Amino acid sequence: MEQLGPDNIKMRNYVYSLIDLTEVKSILDIGCGDGYDLLQIAKLTQKNVRLVGIDKSTKKIDEARTVTQNDFRFSFLVHDVSSELPFKSEEFNIVFSKDLLECIIDKDHLIKEIHRILRPNGKVVFAHWDWDSQVIDGQNKKLVRKIIHTFGDWKQKWMTDCDSWMGRRLWGTFNRTGLFKGNIYIYVLTNTKFCAPYYGYERIKDFKMLVKQGMIKKEEYENFHKDIVNLFQNGEYFYAITMYIYVGRKI
Repeated sequence: MEQLGPDNIKMRNYVYSLIDLTEVKSILDIGCGDGYDLLQIAKLTQKNVRLVGIDKSTKKIDEARTVTQNDFRFSFLVHDVSSELPFKSEEFNIVFSKDLLECIIDKDHLIKEIHRILRPNGKVVFAHWDWDSQVIDGQNKKLVRKIIHTFGDWKQKWMTDCDSWMGRRLWGTFNRTGLFKGNIYIYVLTNTKFCAPYYGYERIKDFKMLVKQGMIKKEEYENFHKDIVNLFQNGEYFYAITMYIYVGRKI
């Protein structure tokens, strides 16, 4: 299972704190990956709550099943959520998801499906990084902007869509459907240490993949990385990214 840094765990705990678990009997995590979030949410629920995770990655679902195999509350399904959700109407009290919606082409269809499977007054909790909100200090502003925006627009092989502004668009995406009444919450993760296991360090390592993709030049990444290291050594390194969370009630 994924090993997270303390800053990432703190952010996720904030997201979990927004979930009203009062009298909840069933929770669905869409795009659950290896089940990390569902496992953490389970610690906050009653022992008889049904916990379901769904993801199109067979490998991730197998990992989730391995971790939870002795807990009857959990079940996991391999399914592409861009099609209809394989659940009955009004089956869940809460539908949770993190960093999924940017990858879905027909977002309105998925939201309608979520509305269908939620019980009356059921809640939806969708959290998403806004990738273009990444803030990294550096000497070369033009280069920093280029790398951040290029990374945000990188449609990886497993993605059917890519929207680096999904965080800031959560409110509008849900609100335009008229199916939910909700609020938007914001969490800003910040780092001043450039080392593992901090979130900014891991993302900046990911930026190197842009070189392999031919999206930036090798020397551009090397100059960028050298600048970051120098800033950290001088006590000036700063990284931040904004998480937006939509919490809505079915109407």
